[in-house]
Amino acid sequence: MKKLVTKTDFILLVIVLLVGISGIAVMNGAENGKTAIVSVDGETVETIALDGENGVYTFNNVVIRLKNGEIYVESSDCADKVCMHSGKISKSGESIICVPNRVAVEISGKSDTLPDAVTG
Repeated sequence: MKKLVTKTDFILLVIVLLVGISGIAVMNGAENGKTAIVSVDGETVETIALDGENGVYTFNNVVIRLKNGEIYVESSDCADKVCMHSGKISKSGESIICVPNRVAVEISGKSDTLPDAVTG
């Protein structure tokens, strides 16, 4: 009587599954990477990976700090300092805008929340 699944078939199946699972893991890791997009006068001037090294960036007298996956305005020479009081951001869709200096920071990447509703 002939076997339905041979040892070679089983090994091939395991290899295909491992390759598929590792591919999904790599793609999922790339999708989760969030970035801060910094714009001056409406033009993108810098893209900062939130999972990158901590650092300090200066644009039009606005000092932006990346620390532990969060980004915030550390200092600004504008009068009202609204951008400084916006706090730390790290979630997709969040933004900080310094209107007097025309600097905007927006988080882009995979959403942290589930959709409110699904239509179809």
